[in-house]
Amino acid sequence: MNDGQMHETIRGLYQGVFETGAWQRSLVALCDASGSSQASLVVRNRALDRVVVTHAVDYKPDAMEAYTSHYYQFDPSRPFAERLGVGDWYIDHRDVGEQVMRTSPFYGEFLRGLNVASVMSCLIERHPTYEIYLSLQRPLDANVYAEADALALDWVIPHLRDAIGLRERMQELVARGRLSEDMLNRLPFGVVVFDLAGKPLFANQSGEPWVRRLMPAAFLGPRASPWTDSAFWQLSRPFAEVLSAMAAPDTLQAAQAIQAAGPDGRTAQIVSLALAPMAQSLPGMETHTVLAAIHERYGTPRAMPAILRDLFGLTPAETRLAALLTQGVGLPDTCVQLGIKRETSRTQVKSIFNKTHTSTQAQLAHLLTRLSTMLTEPSRY
Repeated sequence: MNDGQMHETIRGLYQGVFETGAWQRSLVALCDASGSSQASLVVRNRALDRVVVTHAVDYKPDAMEAYTSHYYQFDPSRPFAERLGVGDWYIDHRDVGEQVMRTSPFYGEFLRGLNVASVMSCLIERHPTYEIYLSLQRPLDANVYAEADALALDWVIPHLRDAIGLRERMQELVARGRLSEDMLNRLPFGVVVFDLAGKPLFANQSGEPWVRRLMPAAFLGPRASPWTDSAFWQLSRPFAEVLSAMAAPDTLQAAQAIQAAGPDGRTAQIVSLALAPMAQSLPGMETHTVLAAIHERYGTPRAMPAILRDLFGLTPAETRLAALLTQGVGLPDTCVQLGIKRETSRTQVKSIFNKTHTSTQAQLAHLLTRLSTMLTEPSRY
């Protein structure tokens, strides 16, 4: 392998941190450089003593299935796995010997059926629960692997280890980002982050419709159509004034609050909080941001009946009554809405208080409100 090919192989490994196909190209280059017919990255689960191929050149799913289900127990390389140090090579002809290769069913029945004569592997990483190997195979019409073949590929191992480490960290960050996004989308209230100029930087699902409701001019211009959703929501104070108040150095406030009234009688409270500045690439170019938390009044979350049944043993009738009481509906009106007698409602209220360990309607409302904060309803547009 010449210098140009080496550089392309290394570049492909680091590109593989973001693009899986780039690793494939690097494995093809390693095959060409080592006279191999197959190359793969193999992960071995140490606790279960099982292997999984993550990237491969000339990957054969049927052969992998046969290996894991039957031939793995005959693989003569298994005893060498624990003996290897990181960066060490296993070379079958050197380590298990020609005699074992000639008589082992792993070679005679399995590998020769795949037109493979020799196997060479390097331990890339060892973790408490798993190991990562680079595995190479040569066809029957080629020479078996020797020490010189391993030495010729030693240069790639540190780069491969670094690239795998970078990819693992990137995947961890992606996983954390997805978890954070999922948690924010499960919040039963809207969340929108604006910069001080009114540009939205982030919104969860419940907060997305509020981006235009709070700053319609930023999307629709000063002459927005009167039929847009934002035109039907009336704010107690323009949200642009909230941002201006939080941006003014002489009147800087940590929080601002406004009311919103919707076309169908819905109401919402918008509480805005100043967040820590986000650092940019150049010093002194920090972006100041504002978090807007939007709390809309909805009905009882759909999951609440099951929660009240599991936690307190409330019946469906008691759950319906509790939901109306916590929305501020009086007992007489509750009886009318549910079509029950006053005596029945009093009996159910007493049972609800006993089961939930509350004694007043206010205490019950507080309990159900706390439970509701854990339950997410679909965002409403």
